[in-house]
Amino acid sequence: MSNIPAGANIWLEPESAANTKYQPIYPYNNIQQTESGHTFEMDDTPTRERIRLNHRTGTFIEMHPNGDEVHKVFGDGYEITVKNKHIQVQGMCTIEVLGDYNVHVAGNKNETIDGDYNLQVTGNMIARCKGVQGLSIISDNDMDISCNPSFGGTMSLTAGDHFYLNSDLVVAGTIKADVITAESRIGTEALGGVSAGLAGFVSQTGGISVGGSPVAVPGTVIASLSVISPTAQFGIMDAVLMTDIVNTSIYDAHVHIGNLGYPTSPTVLPMI
Repeated sequence: MSNIPAGANIWLEPESAANTKYQPIYPYNNIQQTESGHTFEMDDTPTRERIRLNHRTGTFIEMHPNGDEVHKVFGDGYEITVKNKHIQVQGMCTIEVLGDYNVHVAGNKNETIDGDYNLQVTGNMIARCKGVQGLSIISDNDMDISCNPSFGGTMSLTAGDHFYLNSDLVVAGTIKADVITAESRIGTEALGGVSAGLAGFVSQTGGISVGGSPVAVPGTVIASLSVISPTAQFGIMDAVLMTDIVNTSIYDAHVHIGNLGYPTSPTVLPMI
Protein backbone atom coordinates (compact mmCIF):
# COMPACT_ATOMS: atom_id res chain seq x y z
CA MET A 1 0.00 0.00 0.00
CA SER A 2 3.04 2.29 0.16
CA ASN A 3 2.82 3.08 -3.58
CA ILE A 4 -0.61 4.70 -3.20
CA PRO A 5 -0.43 8.49 -3.71
CA ALA A 6 -1.29 10.68 -0.75
CA GLY A 7 -4.89 11.88 -0.79
CA ALA A 8 -6.05 9.15 -3.20
CA ASN A 9 -9.70 8.16 -3.08
CA ILE A 10 -9.35 4.53 -1.95
CA TRP A 11 -12.44 2.33 -1.95
CA LEU A 12 -12.56 -1.26 -0.71
CA GLU A 13 -14.62 -4.26 -1.71
CA PRO A 14 -17.85 -5.04 0.19
CA GLU A 15 -17.48 -7.09 3.34
CA SER A 16 -17.95 -10.84 3.00
CA ALA A 17 -21.10 -12.26 4.54
CA ALA A 18 -18.92 -14.73 6.44
CA ASN A 19 -17.34 -11.85 8.39
CA THR A 20 -20.62 -10.38 9.62
CA LYS A 21 -22.60 -11.37 12.67
CA TYR A 22 -24.52 -13.81 10.50
CA GLN A 23 -21.96 -16.63 10.50
CA PRO A 24 -22.27 -19.78 8.38
CA ILE A 25 -24.24 -22.59 10.03
CA TYR A 26 -23.12 -26.20 10.09
CA PRO A 27 -23.72 -28.40 8.10
CA TYR A 28 -24.74 -25.93 5.35
CA ASN A 29 -21.19 -24.61 4.97
CA ASN A 30 -18.84 -26.90 3.02
CA ILE A 31 -15.12 -26.07 3.05
CA GLN A 32 -12.24 -27.77 1.30
CA GLN A 33 -8.69 -26.81 2.26
CA THR A 34 -5.35 -27.95 0.85
CA GLU A 35 -2.09 -28.42 2.67
CA SER A 36 -0.62 -25.08 1.50
CA GLY A 37 -3.66 -23.11 2.62
CA HIS A 38 -5.91 -22.85 -0.47
CA THR A 39 -9.62 -22.99 0.36
CA PHE A 40 -12.81 -23.58 -1.59
CA GLU A 41 -15.93 -22.66 0.34
CA MET A 42 -19.56 -23.26 -0.63
CA ASP A 43 -22.01 -21.90 1.93
CA ASP A 44 -25.65 -22.99 1.67
CA THR A 45 -26.76 -21.28 4.88
CA PRO A 46 -30.29 -19.94 4.17
CA THR A 47 -30.27 -16.24 3.13
CA ARG A 48 -26.44 -16.33 3.31
CA GLU A 49 -25.57 -18.46 0.29
CA ARG A 50 -22.16 -17.69 -1.11
CA ILE A 51 -19.14 -19.20 -2.91
CA ARG A 52 -15.50 -18.30 -2.24
CA LEU A 53 -12.30 -19.53 -3.88
CA ASN A 54 -9.31 -18.35 -1.87
CA HIS A 55 -5.58 -18.57 -2.65
CA ARG A 56 -3.15 -18.86 0.24
CA THR A 57 -1.66 -15.42 -0.64
CA GLY A 58 -5.04 -13.77 -0.15
CA THR A 59 -6.14 -13.49 -3.79
CA PHE A 60 -9.78 -14.62 -3.96
CA ILE A 61 -13.02 -14.74 -5.91
CA GLU A 62 -16.23 -14.53 -3.88
CA MET A 63 -19.89 -14.58 -4.89
CA HIS A 64 -22.10 -12.86 -2.32
CA PRO A 65 -25.63 -13.82 -1.24
CA ASN A 66 -27.18 -10.97 -3.27
CA GLY A 67 -25.33 -11.98 -6.47
CA ASP A 68 -22.41 -9.55 -6.16
CA GLU A 69 -18.98 -10.83 -7.13
CA VAL A 70 -15.61 -9.66 -5.84
CA HIS A 71 -12.32 -10.56 -7.50
CA LYS A 72 -9.29 -9.28 -5.61
CA VAL A 73 -5.69 -9.93 -6.69
CA PHE A 74 -2.83 -9.50 -4.21
CA GLY A 75 -0.24 -9.10 -6.98
CA ASP A 76 -0.18 -8.37 -10.70
CA GLY A 77 -3.28 -9.22 -12.73
CA TYR A 78 -3.36 -10.35 -16.37
CA GLU A 79 -6.36 -10.97 -18.61
CA ILE A 80 -5.88 -12.09 -22.23
CA THR A 81 -8.63 -12.68 -24.79
CA VAL A 82 -7.43 -14.40 -27.97
CA LYS A 83 -10.50 -13.35 -30.00
CA ASN A 84 -13.10 -10.61 -29.60
CA LYS A 85 -14.35 -9.40 -26.24
CA HIS A 86 -17.60 -7.63 -25.39
CA ILE A 87 -18.26 -5.83 -22.10
CA GLN A 88 -21.66 -4.44 -21.14
CA VAL A 89 -22.28 -2.53 -17.94
CA GLN A 90 -25.97 -1.81 -17.38
CA GLY A 91 -25.27 0.60 -14.57
CA MET A 92 -22.51 3.03 -13.62
CA CYS A 93 -18.87 2.11 -14.28
CA THR A 94 -16.08 3.48 -12.08
CA ILE A 95 -12.38 2.95 -12.82
CA GLU A 96 -9.77 4.36 -10.46
CA VAL A 97 -6.06 4.03 -11.18
CA LEU A 98 -3.69 5.08 -8.39
CA GLY A 99 -0.65 4.91 -10.70
CA ASP A 100 -0.04 5.49 -14.40
CA TYR A 101 -2.63 4.45 -16.99
CA ASN A 102 -1.33 3.36 -20.43
CA VAL A 103 -3.57 2.45 -23.36
CA HIS A 104 -2.25 1.27 -26.73
CA VAL A 105 -4.68 0.76 -29.61
CA ALA A 106 -3.11 -0.83 -32.69
CA GLY A 107 -6.14 -0.02 -34.85
CA ASN A 108 -8.75 2.74 -34.71
CA LYS A 109 -10.43 4.01 -31.56
CA ASN A 110 -14.05 5.17 -31.73
CA GLU A 111 -16.00 6.67 -28.85
CA THR A 112 -19.69 7.57 -28.89
CA ILE A 113 -21.03 9.54 -25.93
CA ASP A 114 -24.76 10.27 -25.83
CA GLY A 115 -24.42 12.66 -22.88
CA ASP A 116 -21.84 15.22 -21.82
CA TYR A 117 -18.07 14.67 -21.93
CA ASN A 118 -16.08 16.32 -19.14
CA LEU A 119 -12.28 16.10 -19.10
CA GLN A 120 -10.25 17.62 -16.26
CA VAL A 121 -6.46 17.45 -16.16
CA THR A 122 -4.65 18.69 -13.06
CA GLY A 123 -1.21 18.61 -14.70
CA ASN A 124 -0.14 19.40 -18.25
CA MET A 125 -1.88 18.08 -21.37
CA ILE A 126 -0.34 17.46 -24.79
CA ALA A 127 -2.34 16.34 -27.85
CA ARG A 128 -0.40 15.50 -31.03
CA CYS A 129 -1.67 14.23 -34.36
CA LYS A 130 0.80 12.72 -36.87
CA GLY A 131 -1.73 11.80 -39.57
CA VAL A 132 -1.64 13.19 -43.10
CA GLN A 133 -5.11 14.75 -42.81
CA GLY A 134 -4.13 16.53 -39.60
CA LEU A 135 -6.33 17.36 -36.62
CA SER A 136 -9.96 18.48 -36.95
CA ILE A 137 -12.13 19.87 -34.16
CA ILE A 138 -15.73 20.41 -35.24
CA SER A 139 -18.60 21.90 -33.23
CA ASP A 140 -22.15 21.97 -34.59
CA ASN A 141 -22.85 24.96 -32.33
CA ASP A 142 -20.76 27.61 -30.56
CA MET A 143 -17.21 26.90 -29.37
CA ASP A 144 -15.41 28.61 -26.50
CA ILE A 145 -11.63 28.43 -25.96
CA SER A 146 -10.38 30.19 -22.82
CA CYS A 147 -6.90 30.70 -21.45
CA ASN A 148 -7.18 31.68 -17.78
CA PRO A 149 -9.65 34.52 -18.47
CA SER A 150 -10.00 35.43 -14.77
CA PHE A 151 -6.32 36.11 -14.04
CA GLY A 152 -4.90 36.71 -17.50
CA GLY A 153 -3.34 34.03 -19.68
CA THR A 154 -1.46 33.95 -22.97
CA MET A 155 -2.55 31.91 -25.98
CA SER A 156 -0.07 31.20 -28.78
CA LEU A 157 -1.03 29.96 -32.25
CA THR A 158 1.90 28.87 -34.42
CA ALA A 159 1.73 27.68 -38.03
CA GLY A 160 4.65 26.91 -40.32
CA ASP A 161 2.80 28.21 -43.38
CA HIS A 162 -0.34 30.32 -42.97
CA PHE A 163 -3.15 30.90 -40.51
CA TYR A 164 -6.50 31.03 -42.32
CA LEU A 165 -9.61 32.51 -40.71
CA ASN A 166 -12.68 31.90 -42.87
CA SER A 167 -15.01 34.19 -40.96
CA ASP A 168 -15.33 37.65 -39.44
CA LEU A 169 -12.81 38.58 -36.77
CA VAL A 170 -14.03 40.58 -33.77
CA VAL A 171 -11.29 41.76 -31.40
CA ALA A 172 -12.14 43.49 -28.12
CA GLY A 173 -8.51 44.44 -27.49
CA THR A 174 -5.63 45.64 -29.65
CA ILE A 175 -4.17 44.09 -32.81
CA LYS A 176 -0.39 44.35 -33.21
CA ALA A 177 1.30 43.14 -36.38
CA ASP A 178 4.44 43.74 -38.42
CA VAL A 179 2.42 44.13 -41.63
CA ILE A 180 -1.35 44.32 -42.19
CA THR A 181 -2.49 43.83 -45.79
CA ALA A 182 -6.10 44.06 -46.97
CA GLU A 183 -7.00 42.61 -50.38
CA SER A 184 -10.38 44.38 -50.48
CA ARG A 185 -11.01 47.10 -47.88
CA ILE A 186 -10.50 48.24 -44.31
CA GLY A 187 -13.51 49.91 -42.76
CA THR A 188 -15.28 50.68 -39.51
CA GLU A 189 -18.90 50.18 -38.51
CA ALA A 190 -18.98 53.54 -36.71
CA LEU A 191 -19.42 56.88 -38.49
CA GLY A 192 -15.80 57.84 -37.99
CA GLY A 193 -12.74 55.90 -38.95
CA VAL A 194 -10.91 54.74 -42.03
CA SER A 195 -12.28 53.01 -45.12
CA ALA A 196 -10.05 51.72 -47.90
CA GLY A 197 -10.51 49.59 -51.01
CA LEU A 198 -12.57 50.10 -54.15
CA ALA A 199 -14.30 53.07 -52.53
CA GLY A 200 -10.97 54.75 -51.90
CA PHE A 201 -9.44 55.99 -48.70
CA VAL A 202 -12.14 57.78 -46.72
CA SER A 203 -12.21 59.38 -43.29
CA GLN A 204 -15.88 60.18 -42.81
CA THR A 205 -16.21 62.31 -39.68
CA GLY A 206 -12.72 61.88 -38.31
CA GLY A 207 -9.38 63.21 -39.44
CA ILE A 208 -5.99 61.78 -40.29
CA SER A 209 -2.75 62.94 -38.67
CA VAL A 210 0.56 61.78 -40.14
CA GLY A 211 3.74 62.63 -38.27
CA GLY A 212 2.26 65.79 -36.83
CA SER A 213 -0.15 66.51 -34.06
CA PRO A 214 -1.24 63.33 -32.26
CA VAL A 215 -4.85 64.48 -32.41
CA ALA A 216 -6.47 64.52 -35.85
CA VAL A 217 -8.81 67.40 -36.71
CA PRO A 218 -12.20 66.24 -38.06
CA GLY A 219 -12.42 66.58 -41.82
CA THR A 220 -8.72 67.34 -42.34
CA VAL A 221 -5.49 65.57 -43.24
CA ILE A 222 -2.47 66.86 -41.30
CA ALA A 223 1.06 66.09 -42.50
CA SER A 224 4.03 67.62 -40.71
CA LEU A 225 6.45 67.24 -43.66
CA SER A 226 4.88 66.62 -47.07
CA VAL A 227 1.96 65.23 -49.01
CA ILE A 228 2.92 63.77 -52.42
CA SER A 229 0.20 62.86 -54.92
CA PRO A 230 1.08 62.71 -58.66
CA THR A 231 -2.53 62.48 -59.91
CA ALA A 232 -4.84 63.29 -57.01
CA GLN A 233 -6.94 66.45 -56.52
CA PHE A 234 -6.92 68.38 -53.25
CA GLY A 235 -9.49 70.69 -51.75
CA ILE A 236 -8.60 72.88 -48.80
CA MET A 237 -5.40 71.43 -47.43
CA ASP A 238 -2.63 72.44 -45.07
CA ALA A 239 0.88 71.03 -45.39
CA VAL A 240 4.41 72.36 -45.04
CA LEU A 241 5.41 70.80 -48.38
CA MET A 242 2.70 69.67 -50.79
CA THR A 243 3.46 68.19 -54.22
CA ASP A 244 0.69 67.48 -56.73
CA ILE A 245 2.00 67.18 -60.31
CA VAL A 246 -1.32 67.66 -62.09
CA ASN A 247 -2.66 70.58 -60.07
CA THR A 248 0.78 72.21 -59.82
CA SER A 249 1.19 72.21 -63.61
CA ILE A 250 -2.26 73.70 -64.14
CA TYR A 251 -1.69 76.35 -61.50
CA ASP A 252 1.76 77.39 -62.75
CA ALA A 253 0.63 77.52 -66.41
CA HIS A 254 -2.36 79.83 -66.00
CA VAL A 255 -2.21 83.33 -67.57
CA HIS A 256 -4.09 86.63 -67.26
CA ILE A 257 -5.43 88.75 -70.15
CA GLY A 258 -4.36 92.39 -69.93
CA ASN A 259 -6.33 95.55 -70.82
CA LEU A 260 -5.11 95.47 -74.44
CA GLY A 261 -6.22 91.86 -74.84
CA TYR A 262 -2.74 90.33 -74.72
CA PRO A 263 -1.81 87.52 -72.28
CA THR A 264 0.41 88.43 -69.39
CA SER A 265 2.64 86.29 -67.16
CA PRO A 266 1.25 84.81 -63.89
CA THR A 267 0.94 87.43 -61.18
CA VAL A 268 1.36 85.00 -58.30
CA LEU A 269 4.19 82.83 -57.15
CA PRO A 270 4.21 79.32 -58.58
CA MET A 271 2.91 76.43 -56.44
CA ILE A 272 5.61 74.31 -54.87
